[in-house]
Amino acid sequence: MQFRLVLRPTARQTLVPFNYAYRLSAFIYAVLAEADEQYAHFLHNQGYTYSSTRRFKLFTFSDLIMPNARLDVRAGGMWVNSPHIEWIVSFYVDKAAQDFIIGLFQDQRCVIATPRHRAEFIIERVEAVPVEITSDTVRLRTLSPVVIAEKDERGMDQYLHPADEQFGPLLVSNLLAKHASVQAALSTGDLTDYEPEPAPLTYRLLPNPGRQAAQPKSRLVTIKEGAREETKVRGYYGFQFELNGPKELLEMAVLAGVGRYNAEGFGCVGLTETKPTSGVSDFVSSP
Repeated sequence: MQFRLVLRPTARQTLVPFNYAYRLSAFIYAVLAEADEQYAHFLHNQGYTYSSTRRFKLFTFSDLIMPNARLDVRAGGMWVNSPHIEWIVSFYVDKAAQDFIIGLFQDQRCVIATPRHRAEFIIERVEAVPVEITSDTVRLRTLSPVVIAEKDERGMDQYLHPADEQFGPLLVSNLLAKHASVQAALSTGDLTDYEPEPAPLTYRLLPNPGRQAAQPKSRLVTIKEGAREETKVRGYYGFQFELNGPKELLEMAVLAGVGRYNAEGFGCVGLTETKPTSGVSDFVSSP
């Protein structure tokens, strides 16, 4: 299920730090723990296991949607310049959980705090966003940066541009692994030796509309800023792409996110209204 949250800042002047996504992730875990501590612990510490090194939490969230926000590099953040902001949160859960999740987030106090900043919001409204997939092709737009990387000869991650020839294969591989982790859990309970059957899945990067079409932009984000486990990752946003394949995989892309670090606020995507007719960078997962 995908949800749109409307947040109201509690102060007249509110500064949101640049690296806020990790704090939002912690907020989601805290909200879930209030209702089901065991489930929240499972997501945070284990998740759905595909292999010893690949585990998935199967939720994600968008960037904060802040109209007319003012960047303040010296202060290290963005000033909120609107009475309300929005936030999209997605969970790969059954539709029966819709009312339960809405109730969890309604009227919650969301605090984004760092040693230098404190931004506080009240969640005034939570509404379900329809995710209706009626064909085997969807057009998606990024709602937060998408992280796709491959290892170089030194074993270091090299973050890929959406037009890179390996971006599509790695995005598809990641999505198939997410789906396999769920199927393994449902079918046998053995989450380590499950081998997914090949499924045809096509990725196509689409040109942005307009004569002065903007190119995908990159953002370097710090996860766990200031902690011993601090990590910097680079993701790309501001682009659209098409996926063609089984509906259950398309649904997973929207609800669980694409690429890496979904539970840290990366790879959140939304459906667009029209289906494209052409694009570039095709990739098919199986013959």
